[in-house]
Amino acid sequence: MKIITDNAVYVQKNDIAYLYSSDLEMPVSVFMKVFGKGDTIIDDSNRYDFVKFEDESEIVFFKGLDWIIDYNEVKNLSEEQIVMLLNNIGDTQQKIVTTFNSMSEEERKAHSDMVTQCELLEFKFYSLKDFLWFKQGHISMKLPEGIDYPDGYSQEKDILKLIKTVFNKKEK
Repeated sequence: MKIITDNAVYVQKNDIAYLYSSDLEMPVSVFMKVFGKGDTIIDDSNRYDFVKFEDESEIVFFKGLDWIIDYNEVKNLSEEQIVMLLNNIGDTQQKIVTTFNSMSEEERKAHSDMVTQCELLEFKFYSLKDFLWFKQGHISMKLPEGIDYPDGYSQEKDILKLIKTVFNKKEK
């Protein structure tokens, strides 16, 4: 997920890890900010953390990545609207798959970018699902300072989840 403000863009480490693992190009400055200090591990403990990018070229780069969900576009959607978006992503992906599978081997080689499109749609689908779970209180995310939480979100859910986690660990 990305959060675009007037003078910065905040991007979750999960998205940056996917970008790094894909064949997509990444500006050197983005790579250096995230991975340049040596061992960088992105796992379940920090995948939803945000990295702030302030350089204009980095902001433009991330604005152009439509496979990363834009927080400002989804934060106030209802659960039903998010589910509709999820369905639309799945439908779009299915159309690409159907078209690709109907091509000859030679055409598939010429349109190999369709495979990448499907992979990016799949990533976007799961990111949007994570956002829905965040909004429902099943996943905790700490938004950058100054960013409003989405409509319908209650930080009390996060606090209750934290309390349950702490007490469950003590009982074991």
